[in-house]
Amino acid sequence: MPNPTTAGDVIRRDVLILFADPLAAALMGAAVELAGHVPHFPDLDETVRAALLRLRPRVTLLDCDLDEACTESFIGPALMIGSRVQLFASRRTTRDAPRLAQRLGLPLATLPMDEDALATLLHELLGSST
Repeated sequence: MPNPTTAGDVIRRDVLILFADPLAAALMGAAVELAGHVPHFPDLDETVRAALLRLRPRVTLLDCDLDEACTESFIGPALMIGSRVQLFASRRTTRDAPRLAQRLGLPLATLPMDEDALATLLHELLGSST
């Protein structure tokens, strides 16, 4: 399992970002970097499950519009390796994300969200992790 890198007293954590929309993924990656952590994305020819197993991230940010990832068969292994999973949904989400989140006991955030709310969410996911 990759060790977090340190920059002084700050622990930088690996974050796997799985979004259907490339622009949303890039923006989430920028927010993760601004929070002082390391964003990762699947390689172009890599499945989300292979990326999960390769990276073993501390946190997985998961868009419920990404059919390959927003399933119990992906989320289960993510939780089993110790990754904290944060689900995201939007007005365009067709999957019943609230029901999935409730069934799996996972947090669900709605996009778009303002900058302060996103910063708070990332701090709670990453800043309080051990």
